[in-house]
Amino acid sequence: MTKRLQVRDVGWSAGSRRILERVSFDVAPGELVALMGRNGAGKSTLLDIVAGLRSSAEGEILLDERSAREWTPTQRARLVSHLPQTVRADLTLTVEQLVLMGRYPHADGWFESAGDRDAAAQAMAECECEAFRGRRVSTLSGGERQRVLLAACLAQRPKLLLLDEPATFLDVDQQLHCFSLLRKQAEDGAACLAVTHDLNLALTFCNRILVLAEGTLARDVSTARALDDPAWLSLFSPRLEIARTPAGRPWVCFQ
Repeated sequence: MTKRLQVRDVGWSAGSRRILERVSFDVAPGELVALMGRNGAGKSTLLDIVAGLRSSAEGEILLDERSAREWTPTQRARLVSHLPQTVRADLTLTVEQLVLMGRYPHADGWFESAGDRDAAAQAMAECECEAFRGRRVSTLSGGERQRVLLAACLAQRPKLLLLDEPATFLDVDQQLHCFSLLRKQAEDGAACLAVTHDLNLALTFCNRILVLAEGTLARDVSTARALDDPAWLSLFSPRLEIARTPAGRPWVCFQ
């Protein structure tokens, strides 16, 4: 199977401080992969490098097994969507206008096509934000705004989704809805790489957990086998232990 994303020996430094060193992994179509680690581990930096917002000091990013350097900006935007960790809250655009921005890579003229509007409407429905499509983004709560930003990513119809803490600001029900949507995107053939701090959301919805620690990829854990070697939890906190839910799924408890 073609690898949608290949990260090869990527390194990055901030001044004299080494943030990432020789990080390598693949993400295939059909996978929802959690990128995890303690604060400052380099998760957002790595996601920015994959998205093309930063240049790595060493290593290479491949998209569909072709160097990311060979892709034009338009080609890349049609393949990859990116939800950053923070977005300005004072945007004067309406919700519908912001979601339609996800269609720009597919534009074939000055104005949105009927297909663009249909894709935006579907994305807003999926993210349960169509009720405030006419409101300005600046009037939304943090959770409402997060759902709109996710809708813009889905409207783009990407093959690779990069999401930096997509459940930020969301209530419990919306967190579950968010990761259910990402799981469906993967099942429909997309590749998804999502930064999250919620171990149980990752264990419930993701195929794998990538753990960054001390600047490198410390663990690549299949969620189906997370119980086999629980030592990976110590990379987050010594107060964690893993058990099973009544349904038999792994579940992280804390002391």
